Amino acid sequence: MGIQLSDAKVPRGTRIYAIGDVHGCVDELDQLLALINNDLDETPVDEHYLIFLGDYVDRGPDSAGVIRRLMKLQKADSNVICLKGNHEDKFLEFLSNPRPLASGFFAYGGIETSQSFGLKAKHLSAPLRDAKKIRDLLLDKIPKSQLKFLTDLELSVSIGDYFFCHAGIRPGIKLKKQDENDLMWIRQEFLTSSKLHPKIIVHGHTPQAEPEMLANRINVDTKCYANGILSCVVLEGCKQRFLQTGIKNR
Repeated sequence: MGIQLSDAKVPRGTRIYAIGDVHGCVDELDQLLALINNDLDETPVDEHYLIFLGDYVDRGPDSAGVIRRLMKLQKADSNVICLKGNHEDKFLEFLSNPRPLASGFFAYGGIETSQSFGLKAKHLSAPLRDAKKIRDLLLDKIPKSQLKFLTDLELSVSIGDYFFCHAGIRPGIKLKKQDENDLMWIRQEFLTSSKLHPKIIVHGHTPQAEPEMLANRINVDTKCYANGILSCVVLEGCKQRFLQTGIKNR
């Protein structure tokens, strides 16, 4: 038996901020964090969570800066939860086995990610041919603490009537039985399903011009790296609202 969005709620006294795909946009991340802090100052709550839905690296200008910021947030607040996206998945795969995976890594923002960790243009002039060399340079540049952060990312978390993951779930499968690849990568089977799930799925992964709110899911990926709009859904009681950079908030 499933639940629809109009009936979903979080525990009393709790507020959740679920943030969409950051993709190396550290300036927009800082802007959104300021909006969240202002929101908490204006309307305090007993307990709050910040849930980042994955895809911190690639495409944008400062993947390394985003990772540092998230690590700092987690260190200061145990209620900051960072989930793994498909781009973190591919990045880690590239670092362990660069040759067969190099094409995908570089095609979807690996150049920008490498540059953010200090690699120069001369190192990246022939990425497919020099994949192993680039991987070795990256491993020299990336602090072990940041690699541990990426490796330890969770795949999902559930609070109240909401289930948070990067991409979505496979309909009809129990939440505890979901395949990790689906949680990071699924699209059509999930996005086209009108089936009610055991909880409302809050996700990113598939960019839209504005956040989506459907009966069975909420999508907060608004393609920040291309338009400067980083989105966050705020869940409290039985209500949902949004905070976004670059536009008037509602």
